[in-house]
Amino acid sequence: MIDVNLMGSFNVIKAALPLMKGRKDKGPASIALMSSMAGQVGTYGFAAYSATKFGLRGLAEALQQEVLENNIHLSLIFPPVTETPGFEQARKTIPEITKIISSTSAEMKAEEVGKITIQGIKSGSFSIPCKLDGRALAIATAGLSPQRCFIMASLEVLFVGLFRFVALLLQWNWYGIIKKKKQIQEKNQ
Repeated sequence: MIDVNLMGSFNVIKAALPLMKGRKDKGPASIALMSSMAGQVGTYGFAAYSATKFGLRGLAEALQQEVLENNIHLSLIFPPVTETPGFEQARKTIPEITKIISSTSAEMKAEEVGKITIQGIKSGSFSIPCKLDGRALAIATAGLSPQRCFIMASLEVLFVGLFRFVALLLQWNWYGIIKKKKQIQEKNQ
């Protein structure tokens, strides 16, 4: 998973970046990385997956600083669970607790994620959440991520506390689900 999700992205960028930096047309260029909402918040059953998607965020934040002078803009996409053949296969093996927690955010079709991704890249957005709950999560976890839009930066500053609180409530709900499921498992043994 690390080889595909993290190192695969790193290696493609490493191969393409010299060509992007040396381009004759110095107009804006873009690099887009497909993270996940699991790259913003760790989720039960997704430890390895979340680690690779969090890694993309670090890669994108650092690389954005390194290529800004070359008029290259990074975009980091944070889709929720997306209806793909790969996820349908993974659904067969993920723990029941993960299915319950994942159901707190509605799935999206790959085509919807694609349209939002293209719009976000065209607008020059660094962070591209795909739904309203994803936008709230992006605000709650903004940290020092680049923000090119003054209005969004202002909203992040104004609402970070509220969305952090809501995110904690959601996380405490997940912990309750995990604890309850564990108690049921122990009772049935």
